[in-house]
Amino acid sequence: MKIKNKIEDFLTDEEFVRWVKNKDPELDVFWLKWLQLYPDKREEFMAAREIILSMNFTTHKVSKEAEERSLNRILSESSSDEAVKTLKRTRKTYVFFEVAAILLCLIATTYFVTNYLSAFDKTSKRLAISNIVKQNPKGKKSIIELPDGTMVWLNAGSTLSYPSKFTDKERVINLEGQAFFDVMRDTLRPFRVNSSGLVTTALGTSFDVNSYSDQNEEIKISLVSGKINIENKSLKSNHIAVPGEQLVYSIKNQKTSVKSFDLKEVVSWRDGNLFFRNATLNEVVIRLERWYGVDIELKNRPTREWNLTGEFKRQSLERVLERLSFTESFKYTLKGKSIEIKF
Repeated sequence: MKIKNKIEDFLTDEEFVRWVKNKDPELDVFWLKWLQLYPDKREEFMAAREIILSMNFTTHKVSKEAEERSLNRILSESSSDEAVKTLKRTRKTYVFFEVAAILLCLIATTYFVTNYLSAFDKTSKRLAISNIVKQNPKGKKSIIELPDGTMVWLNAGSTLSYPSKFTDKERVINLEGQAFFDVMRDTLRPFRVNSSGLVTTALGTSFDVNSYSDQNEEIKISLVSGKINIENKSLKSNHIAVPGEQLVYSIKNQKTSVKSFDLKEVVSWRDGNLFFRNATLNEVVIRLERWYGVDIELKNRPTREWNLTGEFKRQSLERVLERLSFTESFKYTLKGKSIEIKF
């Protein structure tokens, strides 16, 4: 559809005129969506609507020229001065009531338009904002663009929820699991991520939040660029991080620590690579299940704890199991989405 820049563009649009004059649910949805796409054209939109609505109050009357001809003919045929005076008085009375009728129509039109547009505006706001939920099952990762242009890499087994339109004061989203954020800079609207009791606030930056519920041990927030403020609601504390810092919150001990981090370890998952550093057997099993969407059963669990460090670049599950079975001495059976590991 051609973008409408002037009031005349609306007035010459047959569909727009038909919608204003006749209630149509389908067209209601269409024009509400149009307003969402082009909010800067709202003033012209409303002005054109008011003009069309006022045009519904029309009267059928003769032209001024015809009226003057008829009056002059009547006056010329009358020989009575009193009749002339009466006709003049009658004409003045007619003009008075005609003006009054026009003013009444304008008042009624204004009242109708004001109330209708107020209701229309409320309906538009209700339909314009809704809550969007993006949920990745185990084995699936995705990239999401938020309404403000912020890019989000959502890891497997994670859920992101956000409004279809941010407010004028702030941008707030909720995260369960892990996501990497490349935040669109907006100094007037802080960007906030709620995750397991921690609130991360940024203006324009990139950072990673790791808050999987199945870990049930630690929440890690790693700042890649810019500056963020991390607020802990339960401890009523906050920390302003600089690039290269990682805040680690222990859920069990309710303690916070700050340390440096390996960039590859934190963001490799975003590029489709599995990276382990000093990982225990439990950590490896949980990540493999989440990464590939499988269930792993352990047989004859070893007494020796794992301390695995390694990287698997875009490799299949079978290839990863082959490498691990060689270094950690186990056998595995792969059946569909189920894996049995025997030590």
